[in-house]
Amino acid sequence: MATDAPSRSPTFRPDIEGLRGIAVLIVVAYHCRIPGFSGGFVGVDVFFVLSGYLITGLLVGEARTSRLHLTEFYARRVRRLLPAAALTALATLVIGAFVLAPRELAFTARAARATALYMSNVFFSLNAEDYFAPDVSLDPMVHTWSLAVEEQFYLFWPLLILLGLQVWRSGKVLVALLFGLTVASLGVCIWFTAHGGTFAFYQSPARAWEFGLGGLAAVLPRGRLAKLSSDWWLGLGWIGVLVILASGYAISANGGFPGWIALAPVLGTVAALVGVAESPHRGVAAFLESAPLQLVGRLSYSWYLWHWPFLALAAVLFRDLSTVGRACVALASLGVAAVTHRFVENPIRFHPYLVKRPVTTLWLGAALTAGSLSAAFLCLWFASRLAGSPEMKPFAAAAEDIAGLPRAKCVSLGDSPDVKTCTYGAVSSPLSIVLFGDSHAIQWFDPLHRLADAHGWALTTMVKSGCPTTNVTLPGSSASAVDGCDAWREEAIRRIVALRPLLVFIGNSNHYLIGSRKMTHGAGVSLDAWRDGTRKTLTRLTAAGLRVVAMRDTPVFDVDIPTCLARSLRNPWLPGGSCVTDKATSLNPAAFASELLGARDDPNVQFINLTDRLCRGDSCQTVEHGMIMYRDDNHLTGKFAEALAPELDAVLLPILGER
Repeated sequence: MATDAPSRSPTFRPDIEGLRGIAVLIVVAYHCRIPGFSGGFVGVDVFFVLSGYLITGLLVGEARTSRLHLTEFYARRVRRLLPAAALTALATLVIGAFVLAPRELAFTARAARATALYMSNVFFSLNAEDYFAPDVSLDPMVHTWSLAVEEQFYLFWPLLILLGLQVWRSGKVLVALLFGLTVASLGVCIWFTAHGGTFAFYQSPARAWEFGLGGLAAVLPRGRLAKLSSDWWLGLGWIGVLVILASGYAISANGGFPGWIALAPVLGTVAALVGVAESPHRGVAAFLESAPLQLVGRLSYSWYLWHWPFLALAAVLFRDLSTVGRACVALASLGVAAVTHRFVENPIRFHPYLVKRPVTTLWLGAALTAGSLSAAFLCLWFASRLAGSPEMKPFAAAAEDIAGLPRAKCVSLGDSPDVKTCTYGAVSSPLSIVLFGDSHAIQWFDPLHRLADAHGWALTTMVKSGCPTTNVTLPGSSASAVDGCDAWREEAIRRIVALRPLLVFIGNSNHYLIGSRKMTHGAGVSLDAWRDGTRKTLTRLTAAGLRVVAMRDTPVFDVDIPTCLARSLRNPWLPGGSCVTDKATSLNPAAFASELLGARDDPNVQFINLTDRLCRGDSCQTVEHGMIMYRDDNHLTGKFAEALAPELDAVLLPILGER
């Protein structure tokens, strides 16, 4: 997000300032959920290319004219990055200590600790891979992953320049090093994107190619291309900017990003940089040098730092914040960014005493890091103490109350097609039930286990998180995730048919559908595809003579329920009260209707609908008789699900009795 291009420098390029302005604008628009910016997150990719271009150019220039001084380089980075980042982290932790629930405060403190150590990209990558972990996308510090990637780039990139120009003393060697690293990193990015997980998005080895292409644009000679007319370069610059804007409009977060598709904004940025360099102050350059983009570009680093904590904490205070409300919050953060730029960024960055004393600057960086770490550890201590209070313990317990089914042993996770099976109850009983589905089947394990023990049934589980029994292609998933889910479903059905249970109990989330709160920007499975996929799976089972019971999916909320309840208890003045949600928005009647159509005219399929037990009138409840009903925003707690055993018993006994 930050580069060495102060307006007072003779090497300052206003077009790059304008590109920064475009990049931060589309990122903020995306986070504000403004229509037309479904791919606004590509602004981060633009920043990466700009950093590679500028830092490479500056380092190569230093190495060729005198000698590359790493101490001075790192001192410049410290003055540019750390003061504003430390201030933002401290302010976020202080405000969070007043309004966040203990569990989310602890997570934010851990994120701040990782940020202080320039490792937040690793932290968020690891936590995002845990299906049962908190939603990292809502954390006030999640945007710092990109800062960590940049900081890691700053650590190793000068060593690459040093190796090429001052050890081997060859510009060709340097170009070869940059080219090899770029190609290898792009390959890593494409491979990991195709095979799922979070590595491709968060980790530096999969993002280094974006810096590398920027670096190559800075050092590669134009050769014969330099003889092209200025109009040609002018057109290239316009194409580059338009490609960036088109990427922000067309790319989807559910479309296998970064991978190959990230080449669009990256190459667009390279085209804009090269085109304007060869035809300055004309056409697109004049657009990029316009006063509004120059202003936003100057404030881009501070605005990027502040905008997301403002939005994330505003969402805590106002659950139903509209797009207009989010835009107002983002504008308020721009005002704070301007103050930070005026009184923190520039005074420290250009302070004469620090500029002349790089070692002192590095000690200042160490002090800021130590201070940030201390604040994070203090916040962790406070969150732990808060979580241990009697009034907060039930919320922590609810968040951990998944089900009694051992995940490592009995739940298929990740992209693996392996079908894990576990049997409970009267394992040798001829009366057997199979629990089949995704995590929304897992939540019914406790009541079924209780019924199996009471009635002498054998209960066998075949469940895989994030993989529905409905025969559909998962939207926005990697090829390996799709293949793994399809193979798991096929093998599970084969085993169920071979087992020949008296009943197959199916539980599926309908989060995969278009319009679901879990699917954004129009992504997801269509209702017709969900209907047809339901029919395919049910037909496979009932054609084998099996009887099937399918659960209607449980409500989905717009907030993690234990977290919401804890916030409300800490801050009774917050809107939201008991965290109940309108029934109309919590349930998906179209999805249920689609499932009913998929089972139409099949007498061996019955549906269980416990909506009236979960919702009262026009609202869906979150607490019943002091018992917290949900462990997050869509899964029942094991304790509450077990309390529903009598309702399940009343439905299942007649079905089994008919056999």
